[in-house]
Amino acid sequence: MPGINMMPSGSTLQIPLDACTNFSGKAGNAQVTLTWTDPKDKYATPEGETAQDPDQLVSVWDHTVLVRKTGSQPAGPNDGTVVVSSSVRNQYQSTGYTDTGLTNDTTYYYGVFAYNKDGVASAGAFVNATPMAGTPVSSLAVGTLIKINENGAPVEYMVVNQGLPSAMYDTSCDGCWVLRKDIAEKRTWDSTNNDYKNSDIHAYLNGNWTSRYEAGILSQIKQVKIPYQNGTGSGGSVASGANGLSCKIFLLSGYELGWTTSDNLDFPRDGAKLSYFISGTSSSANNKRIANYNGSASIWGLRSPSTGGPGLVWSVKSNGSYNYLDYNGTDGVRPALILPSTALVDQDLNLIETAAQTTALLAA
Repeated sequence: MPGINMMPSGSTLQIPLDACTNFSGKAGNAQVTLTWTDPKDKYATPEGETAQDPDQLVSVWDHTVLVRKTGSQPAGPNDGTVVVSSSVRNQYQSTGYTDTGLTNDTTYYYGVFAYNKDGVASAGAFVNATPMAGTPVSSLAVGTLIKINENGAPVEYMVVNQGLPSAMYDTSCDGCWVLRKDIAEKRTWDSTNNDYKNSDIHAYLNGNWTSRYEAGILSQIKQVKIPYQNGTGSGGSVASGANGLSCKIFLLSGYELGWTTSDNLDFPRDGAKLSYFISGTSSSANNKRIANYNGSASIWGLRSPSTGGPGLVWSVKSNGSYNYLDYNGTDGVRPALILPSTALVDQDLNLIETAAQTTALLAA
């Protein structure tokens, strides 16, 4: 057959396989995860491949080696350190091989080479990656969704402010503000005087709710002071951040969502506008955007009382409008918290959990 060097049975053809494909590397903290697709066996003709004719096999895959090198990409399978040799075809196509124990901020060059049963290596496929310590949450754009584990499962939280929004808060509030994306629980205020500090919600969030987090996460959540006022219906002064409610987990207020008294709302200024939200009425795009993150619950309760009555609290409804409700019953609440600017997320925006790991990353 023209162009095909057909050899007698048992002879070595020395025909290399095609190079591996879909080779990629994803950097993490002191590690790189690599995926690739091993080549198919090679046939003498396309017809032979279609028919899977064993008589036309000229190169049969045996194994693939992953080679690591610093300074430049490997020139061949013997140029660098072989970090893994796989004899299971496409073993690392989906889950990938994770090369650990690397030095952060050092660029590593990788090559994969497929060997056939005659011991001939294919051309290489190449990629490089630079492991990094986590990204500080202070560098994340407002609106970014990060993931924080609750009971071991990641839950999305939205960055709603970077830094201290106003002098209304004490300096402990200077950090990265995050709000749970979906409504999480249904709890009720004390409807007698609608006092957030003494309500079931506040006690639950800073009691049972905190048990959802690992110790390392809890150590990073800042103890902060938020201004608040109970709903006595008599108006009165608003507690400043300096002498407000000290807690780890809290609810946002109407002012933090950008509502103002110009909207003819009867609640105290228990907060200051957060940068994710814009001032506006119930028909504003902002409030519709809030509603889009409400999850399945129809109402998102806030901590702002209605000063018109002791049992009334302001809420965001599923259609994005605001209203006040009589909290003799229960409605959805979305916890908020503040992370220090030194808290870190990994490449997938998961909050790095353990205090020891965070300390090590900051020192790296």
